[in-house]
Amino acid sequence: HTEPDAEGRSTVCFKEEGAEFWEAELEAISLQKPLSERTVHRLELTDLEPATTYSFQVGEFGRVYKFRTMPADLDENPVVFATGGDVQAIPQFLEEMNRVVMDYDLDFLAWGGDLAYANGFIPERWEWWFEANMNTLIDDDGRVVPIIVGIGNHEVTEGYYTNYDDYEPTDEWRAIAAPFYYELFAFPGHPGYGTLDFGDYMSFVLLDTNHTGPVEGAQTEWLEAELIERSQRGVTHIFPIYHVAAYPSHRNFEGSIHVAVREHWVPLFEAHGVKVAFENHEHTYKRTHPILAGEVHEDGIVYIGDGAWGVPTRSGDNKDAWFIDQFASQRHGIVVTIHNDRHEAVVLNNNGEVIDEYTGQNP
Repeated sequence: HTEPDAEGRSTVCFKEEGAEFWEAELEAISLQKPLSERTVHRLELTDLEPATTYSFQVGEFGRVYKFRTMPADLDENPVVFATGGDVQAIPQFLEEMNRVVMDYDLDFLAWGGDLAYANGFIPERWEWWFEANMNTLIDDDGRVVPIIVGIGNHEVTEGYYTNYDDYEPTDEWRAIAAPFYYELFAFPGHPGYGTLDFGDYMSFVLLDTNHTGPVEGAQTEWLEAELIERSQRGVTHIFPIYHVAAYPSHRNFEGSIHVAVREHWVPLFEAHGVKVAFENHEHTYKRTHPILAGEVHEDGIVYIGDGAWGVPTRSGDNKDAWFIDQFASQRHGIVVTIHNDRHEAVVLNNNGEVIDEYTGQNP
């Protein structure tokens, strides 16, 4: 949030760190924040150098912040990110977990839904969410750690599109059902799913598990095309991230959305080079055995997460199920380091203690 200047504009200046003069002053697009008098200002920076730190200043605010671009490849340094979901049932829990993962010099965070628990109509909860992240996701040097966000049931006024009698697969309908999600975040935007590419070494595939549109049909067709293109291009790390789990650690394994994800998406993951999928919604921690065609198999996919970043945890009714390798009823964040040939995950609880570690090889 920024206030526009006297001419009604909101601007951002930026430059490479250490440069004497600002490289450019850009004007943002201004959007009215839903159910609020505040304004969201959005702009896109292009033609930046990889693996470079930039300084930026917003409007008339005096403080200069920084951001760091991603590398062009993984030859020099690995990339480090943290992931999880079910982020802020309790703001203090959010801040606590953020502080734990910030010790790892993150390049970015990726959260798979249930962000502010605002349910599409409680603007105050988004105020708390932004304040908590401002308090914790800016390092001592002023570098802002960016966030990638997917959609969950607590972004939507009725949780799932199937709960509406007037559902339509349109931008207008989605903007009413999940106003904050679609107005506050530029990516993935409509229709609630999208792919973010990092060179040819990593792609994040954000998906919508029946929140503002169905798993099956157009989304599955889109997903297949996205995965085919990236597997043909030889993208090393393809990471699906979504809210409702294919392999839930707590809820009914035969629940309709869990089944839909396994029927429509999992075969595509298996066919096109996915090695890890990030799941949420269960308020526990789980890591599955590698699974292929519905069975434990050394060449299968590991499903990790289950969403307990900033929420009270659950008991994990499925913790002894055939697909569970590791389980903990603890709040957690997953710090992932990717190299050219492997990915390494360290799972930390809210006290900063390591509760699981996992390394997977890429083909």
